[in-house]
Amino acid sequence: MPEKKAARKPEAPAAPAAPEAPAAAEAGARKKKINELSLAELDARLAECGEKQGNLISKYARQLLARKKALTS
Repeated sequence: MPEKKAARKPEAPAAPAAPEAPAAAEAGARKKKINELSLAELDARLAECGEKQGNLISKYARQLLARKKALTS
């Protein structure tokens, strides 16, 4: 009876490690959730949204506005 040969998987070449993005290193390990932002951070994010998107009707902007309203009331 012929012996079964063990199938050898070809080894994948080692991929070079990608360098970390400088923006990710400056921002910290993760982004803050909306419910963890302070009032000043909310204002900054709202200004950024208005600047980049041209208005505040996106879902993200509406959530920021709702959080700001909850903090100020």
